[in-house]
Amino acid sequence: MEKKSSSNFNFQKIFNKPVEEIDEIIKNKDRNIEKFTIPKKDGSKRNVIAPSKDLKYIQKSLYWRLFRRYKANDAAHGFVSKRGISTNAEPHVGAKSMGKIDISNFFDSISTDHLKNCLFGNQHVCRYCKHYERMMDGLCNPSIYKNKEIDYKYKCDELKAIFIPNYCEITGYNSLFTRVIEICTYNGYCAQGFPTSPIIANIVLRGFDQTMSGHCNDNNIAYTRYADDLAFSSKELSKEELKKIIIKKAYQQLFAYGFQPNKKKTMFKSNAGRMKVCGVVTNVKKNVQRSVVHTFRAKCHNFIIRFPEKATKTRLRELKGWASFLMSINPDKGRYYMDKLTCFEKTRFKVA
Repeated sequence: MEKKSSSNFNFQKIFNKPVEEIDEIIKNKDRNIEKFTIPKKDGSKRNVIAPSKDLKYIQKSLYWRLFRRYKANDAAHGFVSKRGISTNAEPHVGAKSMGKIDISNFFDSISTDHLKNCLFGNQHVCRYCKHYERMMDGLCNPSIYKNKEIDYKYKCDELKAIFIPNYCEITGYNSLFTRVIEICTYNGYCAQGFPTSPIIANIVLRGFDQTMSGHCNDNNIAYTRYADDLAFSSKELSKEELKKIIIKKAYQQLFAYGFQPNKKKTMFKSNAGRMKVCGVVTNVKKNVQRSVVHTFRAKCHNFIIRFPEKATKTRLRELKGWASFLMSINPDKGRYYMDKLTCFEKTRFKVA
């Protein structure tokens, strides 16, 4: 192969740092992360990998330059602008039956192979390429699958860098894609704690969401996904009928996309009991479970009335965050507590 010793991209524009600094961080990635665990509700521990200040800066630059232009499927509500837990619950309000499936080890299952196959078929990336006009003229394309189907006049060097072994070493080509993959993964997988991981997860699961949405629409079933929580509901089917239509198809698709369902958390139930989606009660209308609201009310009372001298800004932010969540589900009740906390903040911490 002919020596190229160049790149199609301006690294400084995309990473906001010189390529030498990028390569140094990749080379010393272990020095640029911090590992810790946080407890989960079931008693197990969640592994979190937090990036250093420099690595996080680069990851956020990639988010704004490359990833944010990717559009998630309409069924995805986690990590999507103007969507959230509240919009995720709306399609399931008043359902007769509901099913929930959880993806096991979600972020730790998103590998470099996922990124290679799903991440870079978007032509928005090509806007930063010096051969952009070539792509606009239909002479090349960044999609792996289109390159398999169509004999383009020019073959994208970035795709060669990913799929031809030692391509960069042999030709001297400086690849953008291989560096992006290295920056966004740790030990070959997306890390929970990297700011790029949530949007990459939605990109990887776009095909899954599209397939499940089509299957559910054909059977008058509502489907939404919030991160690794899949929710299905029907206003007509019993829980047994819903389970029969959903579970085989969902499991097959998860396996096809390289994920494992957490069978212990798979659950189908009827509206005879309380039905919740990501903590939001959906039997009649969107609401928060009464006992949870009572617990929050007690925390606010202790914070504002009983022990105001122990109040901290960190604790205040936590309570206001929960009040904001409550506002998204029950605006009147959430606003009541938010106003009380804001009033206390102005008095206790002299906020203008």
